[in-house]
Amino acid sequence: MLNHILVSLLLFISPWKQQEPPPPNILWIVMEDMSPQYFKAYGNTAVKTPVIDELINQGTRFDAAFSTGAVCSPSRYAIITGTRTNAYGTGHHRSAYPIPDEVKPFPYYLKQAGYHTSNNYKKDYNTSALNRLSDEAWTESSGKAGWWNRKEGQPFFSVFNFNNCHQSRTFTNPYDDYKKRILDKLEDHEIVADADIIIPDFYKDTPELRKELARTYNALKKTDNEVDTLMNHLRNDDLLASTIIFVYADHGGGSLRSKSFGSALGHQVPMAVIIPKAYKHLNPFKNKKATSQTVTFEDLGPTVLALAGIDAPEYMTGQPFLGEKPQPQQYAFSSVDRSGESINLTRSVSDGRYYYTRVFYPNKPEYSWQKYFDYSTSRQLIRSYEEEGTLNKVQSEPFEKRPQELLYDLKTDTWQTNNLADDPKYVKTLERLSNALDQKLLSMKDAHFLPEYVLDSLAKTTTAYDYKNTDEYDFESVYTMAKLAGEGVEALPKQLEGLQSKDPIVRYWAALGISAQTQEVIVSNKNKVQEALSDTFAPSRIVIASILYKVTNSDESKKVLQRYLHHQNPYLVHQTLQEIIYYPKEKALTFSEDIDVISQKKNNSLVVESIDIYKYLCFDEALYYQYHW
Repeated sequence: MLNHILVSLLLFISPWKQQEPPPPNILWIVMEDMSPQYFKAYGNTAVKTPVIDELINQGTRFDAAFSTGAVCSPSRYAIITGTRTNAYGTGHHRSAYPIPDEVKPFPYYLKQAGYHTSNNYKKDYNTSALNRLSDEAWTESSGKAGWWNRKEGQPFFSVFNFNNCHQSRTFTNPYDDYKKRILDKLEDHEIVADADIIIPDFYKDTPELRKELARTYNALKKTDNEVDTLMNHLRNDDLLASTIIFVYADHGGGSLRSKSFGSALGHQVPMAVIIPKAYKHLNPFKNKKATSQTVTFEDLGPTVLALAGIDAPEYMTGQPFLGEKPQPQQYAFSSVDRSGESINLTRSVSDGRYYYTRVFYPNKPEYSWQKYFDYSTSRQLIRSYEEEGTLNKVQSEPFEKRPQELLYDLKTDTWQTNNLADDPKYVKTLERLSNALDQKLLSMKDAHFLPEYVLDSLAKTTTAYDYKNTDEYDFESVYTMAKLAGEGVEALPKQLEGLQSKDPIVRYWAALGISAQTQEVIVSNKNKVQEALSDTFAPSRIVIASILYKVTNSDESKKVLQRYLHHQNPYLVHQTLQEIIYYPKEKALTFSEDIDVISQKKNNSLVVESIDIYKYLCFDEALYYQYHW
């Protein structure tokens, strides 16, 4: 009789013990254009964001989370695919190059497993496959999408993007637009006063700049109110106990030296994950309130799949940092490519404490000319202070040519103004991070060392990913030459030799490296540089012509530039314009008749915005504003 009782008890108890919770619901709260420095959880005492603060404090805060790109569209590509932009040629902001068909969005696998997937509402996936990715990813994608449209009992993955803290509100659009969208929507007690904000070291502390930077604080308060509404909806639907919540920003803030810049200010994001008790076995950080574990956006998709009990496909290079079998990465890698019309290329790596960046266009200043940024009052004010000579060393550095390497201590240098790259105490740290970056780029054969003119040409027959994996792309030779840019006169012999290479991409980077040399060095070697003016590879020839015209006033080199200004390929026109706008005004004006002619043509946005910058610089005309959000 006793045995029968024990068996009955075991049958009753065993299933209860083995019962697993249902697949978790997963909610993403994505704030646009925000750096950690503007959140109370990361030390800002002036901001008023109680709802977001409470969420962060309830979960695990990530102190070393980084976007893979420093502007939205490349970041969203990495998020939706779990792959890196510089492996697929998708890093240039708002570009539309193809990717292999086998690359699917990670929510596709959630849908296959029975999840309702909703996106409210931004896509911006930065590839010609945007529509395919969207169709495969989402059960629904619109301003009305949400978990409330799922079938009864169906697990959900829901994404909500909050754009009232976007750069358009905090930095770029006119103050009247910000007032209408943000300030007028807040109660008096919710508004952060200009006098109360924390001024970054690279801002000059003036009433005018305080007024502009206060926009960030108040836009965040408006966002906090909107997050409160969403959380109340989740709470009213009795879903808190069954929903894992991610709170993060899509890249760094939309202020000076942040968004689109190759420093941690452009890439580091606030991030927290709140995991309910029922799923605590999926949280390797247990009860830790914060972690310095590195996380990048390519990890987000594989992590969500791991939380849902789904293995990520092999093409995803990200690793899950949550779940039953987390695979944390030692380093976080980030990149910057063209943002708007401004050509750029930086590559960065962090171990969670230090942030190392290598600059491959050191001939351009950090504050490059870019219409979407230079339309803002903040940029115009800081440029006027520079012209007046009233900025200190830290505030004026972004107007100078960039150093080849940057190294910042994220723990002690909040606003990243103390570059440690030349400090003997940090030689080993710099070498370790530099070597890690080399290994990463060489292993993936970074596609963005190809000029965009080439990426556009490849898109007609193949993908950048497929091309870079062929023997035709000798990335090791290209990278060896590209790394010389900014090294000074010691690198000149190899750069001059590179101008004679059989590989056109090597010649292109040799030319770019020479463009970063001093005028004296170029003049003393002008005959050797002159020989490269006949280069048959257009991107190289444009750079060489620009060097010679700037330094020697060569009529022949000017004619080359004029020829490319009228070229039928928009990427060559754009590249030429981007050379001319950095000339002294008197020299840039010598192309005014050519630019008048091409202004009448139907051009792509890169050409149009470059022409607008040219007109602004040469004729003091107001920048023509034509952005829609």
